Amino acid sequence: MFKALKRTLAFFAFLLVLLGALKTLFSWIANSTNDNHEVFTDEEEHEPQF
Repeated sequence: MFKALKRTLAFFAFLLVLLGALKTLFSWIANSTNDNHEVFTDEEEHEPQF
């Protein structure tokens, strides 16, 4: 019984570490300064096209 509880807690700890690493990776990608593939650009960068 104790072994199953220990393995379950280890599994959830592994999931938390994995999710933290993914969050850090996506945050690093979002803060990249030389990103030329942005979906939404700042409005000040481009003049409106009519």
